[in-house]
Amino acid sequence: MALRGKIAIVTGAGGEVGKAIVKGLASKGCKIVMIGRSRDRLAKVVSQSGDKKNFLPVTADITKEAEVLSAIEQTISSFGRIDILINNAGIINDPVCFHEMTDSQWTELINTNLIGTFRMTKAVLPVMMKNNGGSIVNISSELGMRAIARVPLSVYGVTKAGVIMFTRSIAVEYGRYGIRCNCVCPSTIRSSIIEPYLQDENAKKLLESLFPLKRIGEPEDISGAVEYLCSDEAGWVTGSILTVDGGASARQ
Repeated sequence: MALRGKIAIVTGAGGEVGKAIVKGLASKGCKIVMIGRSRDRLAKVVSQSGDKKNFLPVTADITKEAEVLSAIEQTISSFGRIDILINNAGIINDPVCFHEMTDSQWTELINTNLIGTFRMTKAVLPVMMKNNGGSIVNISSELGMRAIARVPLSVYGVTKAGVIMFTRSIAVEYGRYGIRCNCVCPSTIRSSIIEPYLQDENAKKLLESLFPLKRIGEPEDISGAVEYLCSDEAGWVTGSILTVDGGASARQ
């Protein structure tokens, strides 16, 4: 894929999917600005990812405008431009019925999943416009496309649905500047959250049975989709929503 030499920002870079995206883009020759809230987690990813000069770890909270702008300034100072933005940072709450949610619970979801994505995108757009091009990839969720019975995650789903519509809107509004914006919608991905279930053989089999491909997703499944959407091979792909779910949505 034509990615060598491009400068990419990845938010949520310290998590399982973020780490896979960082490693995937780096393996294709990108230089990576890694944004996350834990300095230690970012440092660990850098230590596992190759030549340190190709990575810039930045500790920042994407919900805070000043920290986002500082991250962009550090990127420009270090690498001179921004070619790619991966809005991967996000949070999910424990399933709870909507009428039992507190204001602080839904505000946290909205601030991180939506407003954090807005802030990062707003900050990079002027840079990309000046450079006459760029690629933005947002990470949403299958729960932004459908609700699942007995899994009460209504506000989380709303935030991820908002990411999908935001993707389409940015693609249309900024296409005239050569800026592409696409979205990846994963289903269940192996992570520390679900790892305990995978240690129980019966629970593991039940979870895998939900997918036509008979396995849950790996972080690398998401990074592969992201790499394609960022690449020059996807040069005429924008406003697209790519479902990466092992076939689950196909049988709904």
